[in-house]
Amino acid sequence: MIRGSRGHPGWAGAVVALVSTAAAVQISPIVRGEDVTFVAAGDPSDPPRIVADFNGWEGGKMTAAADGRGYSLHVTLDPAARIEYLIAYRDRFVLDPGNPLTVPAPAGPPRSELRMPGYRRTPTLPAARRRGTIEEVAFTSRTGQRRRIRVYVPAGSRRPLPILYVHDGDIVLGALGLPSILDSLMDTGQMTPAFVAFIDAVDRHDDYEPGSPFRSVLTGEIVPQLERRYAVEPRRRALLGLSRSTVGALDTCVNGGIAFDACVLVAPAIARRQFPVVLPAAPVDTRVLIETGTYDVPLITDARALRDEMERRRLSVRYVESPQGHNHTAFRDRLPTLMKDVFPSTRLERPAEAPTE
Repeated sequence: MIRGSRGHPGWAGAVVALVSTAAAVQISPIVRGEDVTFVAAGDPSDPPRIVADFNGWEGGKMTAAADGRGYSLHVTLDPAARIEYLIAYRDRFVLDPGNPLTVPAPAGPPRSELRMPGYRRTPTLPAARRRGTIEEVAFTSRTGQRRRIRVYVPAGSRRPLPILYVHDGDIVLGALGLPSILDSLMDTGQMTPAFVAFIDAVDRHDDYEPGSPFRSVLTGEIVPQLERRYAVEPRRRALLGLSRSTVGALDTCVNGGIAFDACVLVAPAIARRQFPVVLPAAPVDTRVLIETGTYDVPLITDARALRDEMERRRLSVRYVESPQGHNHTAFRDRLPTLMKDVFPSTRLERPAEAPTE
């Protein structure tokens, strides 16, 4: 990537020259301050587009260079942004050949990654000396529906403990790697030890609809079964949803008939038309923690509206917006802070021992 300052004399002319050079030698994107120029090869019969976090993966039309040596797209981004993108042609999507940075995608082939100059990677958590275990819990509902449930049990912790229920359990446990994050945070005393129940969806659309049958199964069958089995600390429970499953998470926390200390919404996909259904008419004790991305397009508009409506209703809401998009790397970055906020550490500093003679 080429970086510099937009205020430098001759900036506009330099970018024009750089676009031609980049198209010839495959250097992309060109970054100057907050201004980014994506460059791609192509011809009028099959012009390229940039599909990315910042345009909702719809595709930004590129402009053909005057000399016919390539195409370019100019955008302005947050100086600390991290963006995932691909170059799209009529019948294919490809990595940016001028950018060596790639990241895994939630599904399908990898994506190109742009890290703006102010972006700082989430610090690597220290390796845990002791690791928790994952237990399979057989579950069949009263109606005969089987559902996979796995429970993280902390290493060497005394019971009772609080519990976090996780929608989209297979994604959060596997793709996002929450157990290793829990191991590190608990081992280093950065969060209170807790059980974490990863509950897989059977149908992500039906399960997480407001008032769905699964809500009753969760609160009336799964929660009682797990809290008897694991001796959960009374009333110390939280629920986490991811994207689509945030609809069901918030609905359950507010309308499920049992108390949740915290409701965690990662990249919420809650439409404004659902606010009257999933939000309480009067304040509740549940803390709502929202983590989302500036480039989570188009969901970010509703996420901000959700925050504003919660504040208007005087609910306890903590809202954090990072300059990233809707992807697994962004979700994973947010989990350590969220875990520490859901179950803050109560570990006390030991007083220094008096020196011996």
